[in-house]
Amino acid sequence: MNDLSKTPSELLEEIFLLREKIGELERKNIAHRHAVEMLRESEIKYRSVLDNIEEGYYEVDLAGNFTFFNDSLCRIWEYPKEELMGLNYRQYVDEESADKFFQSFNQVFKTGKPVREFYWQITRRDGATKHLEASVSLRRDSKGTPTGFHGIMRDVTERKQMEESLRLNEEKYRAMIETIQDGYFEIDLTGTYTFVNDVICQHMRYSREELLGLGNRQFQDRANAKKAYQAFVNVYNTGVPVKAFEMEVIRKDGTKQISEVSISLIRDSRGQPVGFRGISRDICDRKEMEESLRQSEERYRSIIEQMEDGYFEVDLAGNFTFVNDAECRNLGYSRRELIGMNRRQYADEKNAVALFNLFNEVYKTGTPVKSYDLELIRKDGAKAFHAISASLIKGADGKPVGFRGIARDVSERKSQEEQIKYLATHDGLTELPNRLMFNQLLSHAVQGAKRYQKQFAVMFIDLDGFKVVNDTLGHDAGDQLLKEIAARFKHTLRAVDVVARLGGDEFVVMMEDIAAPEQAAVLAQRILEATGKPFGLASGECRVTASIGICVYPENGDDEQTLMKNADAAMYRAKEEGKNNFRFYSTDAT
Repeated sequence: MNDLSKTPSELLEEIFLLREKIGELERKNIAHRHAVEMLRESEIKYRSVLDNIEEGYYEVDLAGNFTFFNDSLCRIWEYPKEELMGLNYRQYVDEESADKFFQSFNQVFKTGKPVREFYWQITRRDGATKHLEASVSLRRDSKGTPTGFHGIMRDVTERKQMEESLRLNEEKYRAMIETIQDGYFEIDLTGTYTFVNDVICQHMRYSREELLGLGNRQFQDRANAKKAYQAFVNVYNTGVPVKAFEMEVIRKDGTKQISEVSISLIRDSRGQPVGFRGISRDICDRKEMEESLRQSEERYRSIIEQMEDGYFEVDLAGNFTFVNDAECRNLGYSRRELIGMNRRQYADEKNAVALFNLFNEVYKTGTPVKSYDLELIRKDGAKAFHAISASLIKGADGKPVGFRGIARDVSERKSQEEQIKYLATHDGLTELPNRLMFNQLLSHAVQGAKRYQKQFAVMFIDLDGFKVVNDTLGHDAGDQLLKEIAARFKHTLRAVDVVARLGGDEFVVMMEDIAAPEQAAVLAQRILEATGKPFGLASGECRVTASIGICVYPENGDDEQTLMKNADAAMYRAKEEGKNNFRFYSTDAT
């Protein structure tokens, strides 16, 4: 048998016996020189082995003083050989450790039985602490009388630090997640359990006695057993641990249990794989939660995709990160085209700025915006109004990462609102501004004229003979006549002038920014001429004339009510003087 295949303890025992035999032969002066020489060569060989092993070898007398050691021990202790020789154990350990040291060696002395694992904590020359794992055996002379101790030491400081680090980490994480307990297991190379903790038993719902000796195939279906086998084979072949491997097993009661398992190799002292160890964490609750979240997301995505309103998500820069089909229809783009698109690509400058301000307000306040109307541009260039609702999206750390919202096409509603607004301010028959709108325009004109010291004229117009047309030709003919009159008035006026229908056959004209009243007279004459031309109606041809009263700001009034009243008075004066003419307001005529 190769001597190098023997354990350090076996080598030590042989060396010790050889030394005793050499001493015995020398004392008895036995004349077998050749045998002595062979024994010395063996001692040299074994001493060479001792000097080359990683572990430290030591010999101490019964008082605990070093009498022999190899170079590895000097490296472990970081003492030079001359300082270590004769050093007593009480010189490099504290009082408590010295007592434990004495008790362990005293037990070996009394029983004669070696101690295979004995831990020392020593203090090096530089004051640093080292942890040693040692074996201790009794040394005897040729008569069997104890003369000291010998054994092997190895430095396990790093392992102890790692164990302490692992202990602290485990303690920390267990405090953080009190309700979660990890299972620990060891299996041999055939997949048979050799050790399990209580948590594994709780996971599997087997007792420890039932689990030990069982293999994974005994509580896994064919597919999962194959999957687990492949994972363990990969760890065996590569030596690389698996950090998170999902394993599904069938519990004793027939229910399924899913664990997240970490796997690493167990090696013997020669580095050969002898099994596997791992940590198992029950993730059934997490799996159920993931499935619940998946179903919930699927349900809400289904709702989002089926809803009529557009749904969108954008990042903090305003770029689309998600849209539903309805939003694609709203803007006329495909989903692929919209993702990554910025607001400036589907809105003009004014509305892009408005959309930025909307998101910025939500970002600063965190308060959602319920409905904000914006005009956006579709892919085909058509413009459409959208009512936007927006809220903040926050990340796991609570910081804003974007915005989500609902977009509804309200173009039809806006059109209806505009129509209602138009009808509220315009005459339904002639589409001219009505009395309400004219009063507002007149008010603005008064304020402007006061500020800039300008003149303008107001003309009150009443049709002569309109009642006869209504009575003889009918209301349809009357309505047709009024529409034609409105068109002739608009054609006659300047672009800056305003004509409105007050009701019936009454109209009013505002001529802004005139240099002199004579300009109003010229316009009034043109209106009379346009009115007096014959009208071709479906029921026949007819003629009407107009009576016009003119009032000039600020000469004839400096507020709306006065101007309208005086223009009306001037119109009645024109009627009294024969109709088909115009008159300026004059205080002499009142």
